[in-house]
Amino acid sequence: MSSPSSSSSQILPPELWDIILDHLHDERSTLLASSLVCRSWVPTCRLHLFPSLSLSPKHIPRAVSIDALLANPHSTIRSAVRALSLPGALSPIQLLHTRNGSILTTFTFAALLPNLARHLPRVTELALSDYPWPLLTSLKTVERLTLTGVCAGPALLRVVDALPLLAELRLENVTAIPYRGGNCGLNEKLRLPTALQKLSIHGSSIAFLGWLESRFAPSLIALSIDTLVSHELHYLGEYLRTVAGTLQELELAFFDVDPLDALALPTLLEPCMNLKILRLHFSSVEDARAFLAFGGQEPCASGIEIEIVAEEGVRIAGDLGALSDQI
Repeated sequence: MSSPSSSSSQILPPELWDIILDHLHDERSTLLASSLVCRSWVPTCRLHLFPSLSLSPKHIPRAVSIDALLANPHSTIRSAVRALSLPGALSPIQLLHTRNGSILTTFTFAALLPNLARHLPRVTELALSDYPWPLLTSLKTVERLTLTGVCAGPALLRVVDALPLLAELRLENVTAIPYRGGNCGLNEKLRLPTALQKLSIHGSSIAFLGWLESRFAPSLIALSIDTLVSHELHYLGEYLRTVAGTLQELELAFFDVDPLDALALPTLLEPCMNLKILRLHFSSVEDARAFLAFGGQEPCASGIEIEIVAEEGVRIAGDLGALSDQI
């Protein structure tokens, strides 16, 4: 891209140049060249060149270099980063210092990157595989959080309280501390309702759901669970009673097809008077047919749009009974 002449720069306002650069959002080489043309173009180019940042303990020199770059007052990528991925934030890292003799020092990976939270003011999406509390309590702008491989229980409450703008929470392959009732042990002053609207759980037990009742009940509108097993349906039922007033969309994928689950489903959904969409996932149409044939005797509440998602496609109807006739 050639440099704009002085006359064209005066004719076109900055907003139009930004629109032109926005159209190049997937042209990385062009954006790299454009950022060298005009200083006023740099912020828009950086916005499309560095929307996400992924740092891993497998590549420590790169991570440390980026951390130092963020601390530089002349850095142009700090305000561009919207998504941060930091797997293994608490992984132990050993560094050998030899200036005054051999000294072996152990840090966590996150401790080697002190500038992440201070110099990433616009991160709205965060992905972690553990609980680095100093980082979590500093990134107040996070709206979407993915936790992978963590233990879900009381610690999850601290995460929710640390992120006041959290709207979407995704849990993947987590282990669970079952909720047995009673006080969670946290300061009651910290137990405030959150803005979280979407919760998705993948490849995980849902035994921890009771821990989240006081946090998510005021605002949750969408819940998605896959690999759901029959012996954990009561956890789902208890949680649905808590969020029944706001829940509008429920997505379920059963680990295996048990006809008894089909009978239990209408009872579980009975409190959800505002539910609009029920999406059921099956590995095949045959599994869906077997499920619905057994459970169609007890239709769900009227007004719920049911979607059956299988490898052959999607069927939509108004209740389980009517849907069983279509598949």
